[in-house]
Amino acid sequence: MKISKLIILPLLGFTFSSTAALKVTDNFSISGFGSTSIAKSDNSTPLFVHREITDNTCYDCDTTFGLQGDLSIVDELNASLQVVKRPQDEWSSPEVEWAYLAYQHDDFTFKGGRLRIPLFLVSEYYYVGQAYHWARPPQEVYDSILGFTHYDGLSVSWGMDLSDEAAVTVSPYYAFENDYKTELGNEKLIFETDRVAGVSIDLNGFNYRVHLGYMHAKFSTLPANALSENIINLYTLGGEYSLNDWQFMAEVQTDNIQSNWYVSGAYHFDKFTPYLVYGESHHRRKTNSVTAGLRYDITYSISINAEWQGVYMTSSDYDKFQTGQFVIPPKLTGEDKDAQLYTLMLSFVF
Repeated sequence: MKISKLIILPLLGFTFSSTAALKVTDNFSISGFGSTSIAKSDNSTPLFVHREITDNTCYDCDTTFGLQGDLSIVDELNASLQVVKRPQDEWSSPEVEWAYLAYQHDDFTFKGGRLRIPLFLVSEYYYVGQAYHWARPPQEVYDSILGFTHYDGLSVSWGMDLSDEAAVTVSPYYAFENDYKTELGNEKLIFETDRVAGVSIDLNGFNYRVHLGYMHAKFSTLPANALSENIINLYTLGGEYSLNDWQFMAEVQTDNIQSNWYVSGAYHFDKFTPYLVYGESHHRRKTNSVTAGLRYDITYSISINAEWQGVYMTSSDYDKFQTGQFVIPPKLTGEDKDAQLYTLMLSFVF
């Protein structure tokens, strides 16, 4: 077995494809995942893109539920469909997060359809809360592109073993023209993309992984503003490393208008995983945060997170109506510039 297939187990202790999926036929299986929480902050200004947590106790701000079907058509040709009720979705209108055909030939894999944007370390399983030890992926990095996670287009992946202990995978991709819609509080935005292209590179070892991502996009925004036509070049670099019961992760994201990063450490003992995260955002969003949490694995497929997070900005940025990690500037609501967030999260896979 290639080392690239071994890396996930020591780092994550979990892969979505390895769960006990329901085998409908010899070549078709169904699996699923979900998360739900009780969350509350001490600030009435909505916190985090698409979650909008306030000082009112929220029972559905993080609610996520997904179903995935995998079909093996022939040995080299496979199809996959994933439908997700994301935190921002109503139950009656979930999102098709991926729907693609994949063809494998030697060291190449060709995919076409709706695919996940491969910018970050946990992009592939972003909605599968059971796959990482935090309650939520660090917002400094993972909210930097306003929660967009998929594209419609084509990709090709080429993998090569560098040695018995290391492998590299290179995956360029191209997205067709599309309209991406999002909501920030009461504001509805549409991003009309003219072209999107990029590449991801993964270096995998037995107990480490390094991920590099690049995306170029030309887009227009509606409603139009002074910068209604934009070109963005976005770069990401992330790494994860496990040493005995320790796991360390760090990522940085930068583009024309912002730079964001975080570092994370976790320690596994028995069924408990305490963890700490520190993150910063600069330029477009000026903020920093500290997160402390404890994950308890009830079973291999069910876990609970108890988490505290402090989100901070400077007084000068507050007076300049910066949003930080809030959806709108807290100065507009007359609220404090900082927030303390408390979360109890349940995650599962089946």
